[in-house]
This record gives sequence, structure tokens and C-alpha cells, in this order.
Amino acid sequence: MASDDAVAAMARSILAEKRARKVAEDDALRLYNRVRQLQKEEDRAQKRIIETKKKAKEIIKARERNEQKLLEKEQRQRELQEQVEEQKLDNLRAKEEALRHRIEQENKIYQDKLDVVQKTKEERAEIERLLAESRLLARKEALEQKDFIRKQQEDARRKIETLKLQKLTAAQEEYERRLKEEIDAKIAKEQEIERLAQMELELIERLKSKQAEQRKAYQQLEAVLSLGTVSTSKGLANGKPASPKVTAVATGGGGASPERPSSNMSHTSAASMPYQPADEAVPDGEPTEEDVARAFAIYDTDGIGEISTLSLDGLLRDLGVPLNPSQLSQAIAQLDTSQTGRITFGEFLLWWKG
Repeated sequence: MASDDAVAAMARSILAEKRARKVAEDDALRLYNRVRQLQKEEDRAQKRIIETKKKAKEIIKARERNEQKLLEKEQRQRELQEQVEEQKLDNLRAKEEALRHRIEQENKIYQDKLDVVQKTKEERAEIERLLAESRLLARKEALEQKDFIRKQQEDARRKIETLKLQKLTAAQEEYERRLKEEIDAKIAKEQEIERLAQMELELIERLKSKQAEQRKAYQQLEAVLSLGTVSTSKGLANGKPASPKVTAVATGGGGASPERPSSNMSHTSAASMPYQPADEAVPDGEPTEEDVARAFAIYDTDGIGEISTLSLDGLLRDLGVPLNPSQLSQAIAQLDTSQTGRITFGEFLLWWKG
């Protein structure tokens, strides 16, 4: 009787050891599958980091090309401005030449008139000399008439000279006025060029600041992705999976959303699942990280890697996770802990995967 009990005890002990060994083998297989999935996830993250750096280099090259084009455009504008200034100077010289030619013509006409008057004087003197003998009695009257004519001629000459001086003065004043207008216009244009140059420098400084913010956003994204991978690895090593934030928000704190399957499982359910390859681990219809990034970029209108908390509802609906007002408030509280009203892509991606 005692020997039968001993045999039964030994059989039970052997059965218990077999069961323990089976459980250990199952746990080892599950851990092996998890390690392989984490390794593949790490490879995919590394590829995304490389693609992000490549895109950043392409953006920098495009910006350099745009700056080169801007410099060329500015050079063309300066050359055009110089041509305009040269054309203005040519027009001014042409106007001065026309004025000088007109003055010369007027002087020539005046000289012709003087020549005609002088010739007339000579002809009249000759006539007077020829008629001197026959006009002895009328000599005094003739002389008086001659003096009168000479006085009229002198008055006419003085009037012509006065008119000529007035025209020259008016022409000089017009020339000075137009020259002053041209100089004032040139000074105004130079001031405008200085203002535009200052504006250009300010825009360049703002662009540099935006570039620094963009590089910081990429670095933050890379750091968040690296931290997400490390924290997930540590959780699995300790036998504790990450907290399912998306599932908790979508259902108000308990269970998966009916519109979108949960992206995380409890430790018990994960342990009971059979091994799945990495390509089949994501359920049908589950948005990938590329889908999340594209949806996020639609609401990131400024291209700085941030969106407003007001855009979160539309973003989640595009991703197939419509939330009621209470659930949306909980999601905003989890994402915007500092209450800035902004959500970065790194924070959203970590929250989505968590």
C-alpha cells in the first residue's frame, strides 16, 4: 500500500515537472517571438531616421538653391536700376542739348536782325548822302527822324536783350527744378532700397530661426522614437507591457474602441497569443506610422511639426478613432500636459503607439 502511494507520488511529481517544463518552453517561445518583433521594429525605426535625415538634407539644398535664385534676382534688379539711372542721365543730357541748341538758334535770329538793322542803317545813310544836296532845307528834319529811328532801334535791341535774359533765366530755373526732382527721386529710391535690404535681412534671420526650430523638431522626433523603443524593450524584459493609452481614451478607460481595434494587449492576453510574423502583427485597417505621419502633416499647416489641440478631433477621426467630448478632453490632457495648446508629432506618435 505504501509502495503504491510512493509510485503515485512519483508519477504526480514527474507530471508536475513535465507541466512546468512545458510552461517554461511556452514562455521561452513567446519571449523569443517578442525579441524578434522588437528587433524588426528597431530596424524600421532606424530606416525612418535615415529617411528623415535625407529629407532634411534635401530641404537644405532646396533652400540654398532658392537663396541663390534670390541673389541672382537681386543682381538683375540692381542692373536694371543702373540702366534706368543711365537712361535718366541720357534724357537729361538730351534735354540740355536741346535747350542749348534752341538758345543758339535764338541768338542767331537776333544776330540776323541786328545785321538787317545795320544794313538798313547803311542804306539809309547812303540815301541821305545822295540826297544831301537836294534836301538841304530838310536836313534838320531828316536828322531828327534819324535820331528817332536810332532811338527806336536801341529800344528794340534792349527789349530783345531783356527777353533773351528772361528766357535764359527761366531755362536755368527749369533746369535746376528738374535736376532737384531727379535727385529727390533718386534719394527716395535709395531709401526704399535700404528699407527692402533691411527687410530682406530680417526675413533671412527669421528663416534661420525656423530652420533651427525644424532641426530641433527632427532631433526631438528621433529622441522620442529612440526612447519609445528603449522603454518598450525594458517593459518586456520586466514582463510588463506599455500602458495602452489609445485604447483607454477611445473607450473612456476600459476596453478597445469598436471603430478601431486596440493596438496593445494586457500581459495575460499577450502571453496566450500564438507567435505572429511582423508583417501580420498589425490588424487589417490599422494605420501605420507612415499613415499617422501623413495625417498629422495635413493639420500641420505651418510645417513645424506641431498642431493645435483643436485639430486633434479631426486628426483622430481621419485615423479612424472618433471620440466623444469626454474622451477627447482626456486625450488632450494626456498629450498637452503643459497646457500650451500645441501637440508635437513626437508626443502624438508616442501616445498613439503607447
